[in-house]
Amino acid sequence: MKIIIRPVIFSVVMVGILLGIPAVAQQMEGEQSVIVKGVGVILAGDEAKAEDDAIANALRMAVEQVVGTLIQSDVLVQNYQVVESNIYSQSRGYVKTYRVLNRARRGENILEVTIEAVVKKSDLESDLQALGLLMTRKGMPRLMVLVDERNMDEHHATFQIDMNTTETELMNELMNKGFTFVDRNVVMRKIKRDAIMAAIEGDVNSAKSIALESGAELLIIGKAVSKPAANVPSVVRQAGLVSVQATINLRAIRADDGRIIATTSQQAAAAHIDPLNGGTRALQKAARLAAEDLTRKIVQVWQKDVYSGTTIQIRILDIPSYADLVKFRNMMKSYVRGVKNIYQREFTGTVALLDVEVTGKASQIAEELALKDFSPYRVEILNVSQNSLVIKLKREP
Repeated sequence: MKIIIRPVIFSVVMVGILLGIPAVAQQMEGEQSVIVKGVGVILAGDEAKAEDDAIANALRMAVEQVVGTLIQSDVLVQNYQVVESNIYSQSRGYVKTYRVLNRARRGENILEVTIEAVVKKSDLESDLQALGLLMTRKGMPRLMVLVDERNMDEHHATFQIDMNTTETELMNELMNKGFTFVDRNVVMRKIKRDAIMAAIEGDVNSAKSIALESGAELLIIGKAVSKPAANVPSVVRQAGLVSVQATINLRAIRADDGRIIATTSQQAAAAHIDPLNGGTRALQKAARLAAEDLTRKIVQVWQKDVYSGTTIQIRILDIPSYADLVKFRNMMKSYVRGVKNIYQREFTGTVALLDVEVTGKASQIAEELALKDFSPYRVEILNVSQNSLVIKLKREP
């Protein structure tokens, strides 16, 4: 009897993991300590990068070992592609803590590390401690909220004087979840209303300008409107109440490169004897829904950035020739810690734009470029932001 039932149990566990069924996911919430080994290849004498690779390999092995205790081998093999993309590629996200027990050279070019890892499947959307750790890994990005609000077709607050209902509620909800914000009172003295409205309408250059003035790395911008609801129930009308419908549309934009990383559209209704108060309540309810949705989506993007890698832009100036660009691009991929892939977006004369997939932050890549020997080239760092770099490439005589 056990032989018949056991594959069914393990199959259910596997289906639960792949589909995210809460009842099954609870079986993976316990912590498990494992000791595993990982290896990295030493290139150009860079043992630090090899150790990073070895630890990443060991963390994946730790997650594989724990998942392997829950899933029958034939079920795991059958669904390996799904597990590979959804679980193993996010291995760091399932490791609560780890410590290196031993480092050893294996031959001339192989570095082996042994680690003890505590593996846990955590829900970053609800675990505020994990969210805080995630924000730390992202460099504690600061937010700024700019919403064009019309409550019952009127502006009842101005950008330069005070915050409207939607902005206030969004900031309160997001701060409660651990997000940090720039000092709005200081910032709003510097920014013109025309620039704000242009950013809200989708102008990327205006958004970048606001970010430069404010110091924010992430902008939450959009529109909020409340108006009388259609098809009001008769019981509401008989009670002398006005039913109001609020609609909020928001975008979360990476400030330095203008990339949209999350969007949300939410609606909520409220009834009140006073239309303006009804609109305020409806906007507050919609803002709370928007904050929840944005948090979930932003955390998903940041989790991928930290644990699987993100894309930064590198603009290279003063390139001697296209051949030099090709050589330097190949050197970056081999020598710079954290660089996974490089995609060339444009080359014009002496300037190139690269999209670079990295694990880590742009500042870490900048440090690598500034301190390492790229002979016969010398790299000069001109500008560093959270998601982009501007550098000069000079060829030594």
